[in-house]
Amino acid sequence: MDLYLTPAAALDNLVARRLQPSPEFLAAARRALGALAASLREPGGRAAAQPWRVLKIAKGGSAGRGTALRGGCDSELVIFLDCFKSYQDESVHRTETLNELRTLLQPWCQKPIRGLSFVFPEQDRPGVLQFRLVSTDLENWMDVSLVPAFDALGQLSSNVKPAPQVYSTLLKSGCQGGEHSACFSELRRNFVNVRSAKVKNLILLVKHWYSQVCQQEGRREMLPPAYALELLTIFAWEQGCGKDAFSLAQGLRTVLGLIQQYQHLCVFWTLNYGFEEATVSQFLRQQLERTRPVILDPADPTWDVGDGAVWCWDLLAREAQSCYEHPCFLQAAGRAVQPWEGPGLPRAGSSGLGHPIQRDSAQRTPEDSSSLHAVHPGAGSRQPSGPAPGPSGAACITPSTLGTALDLSQIAAKDLDRFIQNHLKPNPQFQKQIGKAIDVILGCLRENCVYKASRVSKGGSFGRGTDLRGGSDAELIIFLNCFKDYKDQRAHRPEILNEMQAQLESRWQDPVPGLSLKFPERTVPGALQFQLVSTALGSWMDVTLLPVFDAVGQLCPGAKPAPQVYSTLLNSGCQRGEHAACFSDLRRNFVNNRPTKLKNLILLVKHWYRQVAAQNKGQQPACASLPPVYALELLTIFAWEQGCGKDSFKMAEGLKTVLELVQRHQQLCVYWTVNYGFEDPDIRTQLLGQLQKKRPLVLDPADPTWNVGQGSWELLAQEAAILGTQACFKSGEGPSVQPWDVMPALLYQTPAGDLDKFISEFLQPNRQFLAQVNKAIDTICSFLRENCFRNSAIKVLKVVKGGSLAKGTALQGCSDADLVVFLSCFSQFTEQGNRRAEIISEIRAQLEACQQEMQFEVKFEIPKWENSRVLSFSLTSQTMLDQSVDFDVLPAFNALGQVIPGYRPPSQVYVDLIHSYNHAGEYSTCFTELQRDFIVSRPTKLKSLIRLVKHWYRQCNKMPKGKGSLPPQHGLELLTVYAWEQGSRDAQFNMAQGFRTVLELVSQYRQLCVYWTVNYSNKDKTVRDFLNWKLLQPRPIILDPADPTGNLGHNARWDLLAKEAAAYMSALCCMSRDGSPIQPWPVKPDV
Repeated sequence: MDLYLTPAAALDNLVARRLQPSPEFLAAARRALGALAASLREPGGRAAAQPWRVLKIAKGGSAGRGTALRGGCDSELVIFLDCFKSYQDESVHRTETLNELRTLLQPWCQKPIRGLSFVFPEQDRPGVLQFRLVSTDLENWMDVSLVPAFDALGQLSSNVKPAPQVYSTLLKSGCQGGEHSACFSELRRNFVNVRSAKVKNLILLVKHWYSQVCQQEGRREMLPPAYALELLTIFAWEQGCGKDAFSLAQGLRTVLGLIQQYQHLCVFWTLNYGFEEATVSQFLRQQLERTRPVILDPADPTWDVGDGAVWCWDLLAREAQSCYEHPCFLQAAGRAVQPWEGPGLPRAGSSGLGHPIQRDSAQRTPEDSSSLHAVHPGAGSRQPSGPAPGPSGAACITPSTLGTALDLSQIAAKDLDRFIQNHLKPNPQFQKQIGKAIDVILGCLRENCVYKASRVSKGGSFGRGTDLRGGSDAELIIFLNCFKDYKDQRAHRPEILNEMQAQLESRWQDPVPGLSLKFPERTVPGALQFQLVSTALGSWMDVTLLPVFDAVGQLCPGAKPAPQVYSTLLNSGCQRGEHAACFSDLRRNFVNNRPTKLKNLILLVKHWYRQVAAQNKGQQPACASLPPVYALELLTIFAWEQGCGKDSFKMAEGLKTVLELVQRHQQLCVYWTVNYGFEDPDIRTQLLGQLQKKRPLVLDPADPTWNVGQGSWELLAQEAAILGTQACFKSGEGPSVQPWDVMPALLYQTPAGDLDKFISEFLQPNRQFLAQVNKAIDTICSFLRENCFRNSAIKVLKVVKGGSLAKGTALQGCSDADLVVFLSCFSQFTEQGNRRAEIISEIRAQLEACQQEMQFEVKFEIPKWENSRVLSFSLTSQTMLDQSVDFDVLPAFNALGQVIPGYRPPSQVYVDLIHSYNHAGEYSTCFTELQRDFIVSRPTKLKSLIRLVKHWYRQCNKMPKGKGSLPPQHGLELLTVYAWEQGSRDAQFNMAQGFRTVLELVSQYRQLCVYWTVNYSNKDKTVRDFLNWKLLQPRPIILDPADPTGNLGHNARWDLLAKEAAAYMSALCCMSRDGSPIQPWPVKPDV
């Protein structure tokens, strides 16, 4: 590193010669950005056509602050617009405004800029438009961020502090950390810009050191932003020097010393905001509890630029510690350069921030009236925390060891696993202490308590392996011999708890060094509560001790309790969950055997839950308490089981899935039958009763009386929706993280009598969704008819909508559309196959050319086959869609001509088809209208049954299949129509009976022979011979009623579907309330 080899006395020369930016490049960049700003402000320019007006433009970044390094630097052009009336406006309209700015930028960047070239890199930062200005000699460059912003501050006056409501409004807007930092760019620029030239030189030196560390580590994205080091440098100078003339070596030595002590850093200023206003004051206190280092932006209190929860400061600290023997820190006489000394600064040879800090009495927090002392590492005692302003309003305070809040919203999706490992996994040393303490406690009770235990069980999150760092819970379940049944517990528990507490209080003699035992006021009836606290490790454990009846006994691994265990529980007259502790072993085992990564996902969900609870503590009425965190553990397991089931998965996808389920809490119906089931009449009655109750329903897998989903989910749902839009679910300019495909209730767990409701709630698309999709379809149809071949001899004869949307059997949330384009260039079937690739290529080219003028965007899929029969793409449009719509466009020969209701094709159409085809169903697109009409005319309830069967089929498709694929979905649709025609024909039939019939037919697939003669018959000899030949082929046979060449039952894994059908036929969805199976319609498997 060139810096290390430079003598301390020569550092000023190094900065002047090699670090200060090129004046020529800066001047050229200023001219270019000035011209851009002028063009955006110009009343009659291109910007005048936009629906907004520029109020002012502020220049920020290191170029604006005067801390730009030679070589590469950054600049911000913050554009304050009149269309943003609030912070929320900025969040909502930012994307469309950026698109408009991009359009304005394109002609500007095409103009030659003297001495500079213009580069448009990949856009990897949401909410900004990025470009790069590069000098012609390629030695200097400037990354420019164009940021549209709400003018929160208005016209600034020198040395005037913003009104407190500016910040209170910001905090009440629900923004994420630093989300609106651009609104305060002028304050940020002024905070640095007023510093002396020498302080800025020290900043350049620190940034140069930082850039060289980044090159060595090769992990720049993991290191804190350079701006954090700018602020740390200013803090070091303010606290340790404050003079215009000083030694750069001494300043650098001080900053590197602070970096080494990053785990104790808490730096902020009260120049622009303070503790006077209640909302801001409360928020600042929360910020000061965050994981160290905390370095708050002096302009925006929501932005912790030091963020110890995200950045790897340890990499910088390691480098800082290793460099003090180099020439840059040696004086001429060979003595080591000493750092500055001052409040909150490290001393040479000291391992902490060892100076007392005196508060300015005008800036004390209301609850604090004493001076504050920094904690040395390992001091082992918690000190009071709060702001400690220094001479210029800066502050350095001690780390808070308990109640730390880590901002999940700002963690990138790719960093979530590391975030869990570094910040959520419990401290192993503390876990060892807890294990030892619990063994001591249990030993004490065994030896001295009058009431003898048959065995003990460790439960709670500690026992389940889902305990969070910092604070968690444990249950100690003492199974006592004196309890002979559930009712015994109520009568004797109070005296037993008093005896146990007396034993613990008298015999706890600090058996685990560093761990204290406290008895808080009892809040849980029937339990003894105490807390084990390690102040040194910043961790605590709430322990609940429960003496209970041993209802289950010692079970073998994987064994299920006898049904009478639960029937006895239900007959005991207990309240819901009253005896849940009796089943703690089952509860612990249910979670404990899960993969490590799933438990990590549980930790992430619980951390989010804890953040929500902490933010809203005391703000809700007492009756509106959140559901227990254990409900979120179970919901996470449910999401993983139904959506993934693999040991390895993407953490962001799992978290997104859980948050989406939380938002659908009013539909949640989650339970397991691993320990109890529907076989026993008493348990079946209990479970069916639970399933009729108001949602959400999340049944404890160990105790069927306990619905752990009870509580107020509204707040969790609101916060889940907010978090779903944040950085943890974004990957640069790429698509947002998608959740797993999981529904809030399962078909096989739905009672037979509730299937119609299940279809209505979960499978039927809503009208708004259908209207949007149809609007998108109309747009593409219009394009195909009017634009696609306007300069060609080819004519579009008609465009026909196909697939489930056309037939009226689309599933909720499935936005796919099939469009068949009948073209004049095809005069026979074979031409369709020969010219298909050419036509698809032309349609694609025209779509790409027209998307801008038609206000939509298309993204094409890569074809799976060389001569693909389909053009697949997704369409997005800000003007008509909430989500993208997937299209399959298929060119086809117009074999049928004009199709009217009741139309039956001439036999010659099928004769030509039979003579032309090479593969089954090769030309089925030509018969799309007949396929559509065959289904669309059916009763509404039959279409609902088709939806149910399609949903079941999709669940089957998630199962591992090995070689081969399942039969096509269209075959199941036809089988459903056949079942109804042969077994009912009633427009109002029993849904469970219809579903049961289809499953029965699937299980008899080896005998299936299903066909119709509504469109083709055996009158023509060619068609008759062909049909006879088809019907002699191996079963299953399901002939397409529109295209006799297509056998939808051939060459597929029906055995897998039959296996799933057998499982569902014995499930709740095919079972009567008395436990007897639903009977199918009397339908033969062949016509």
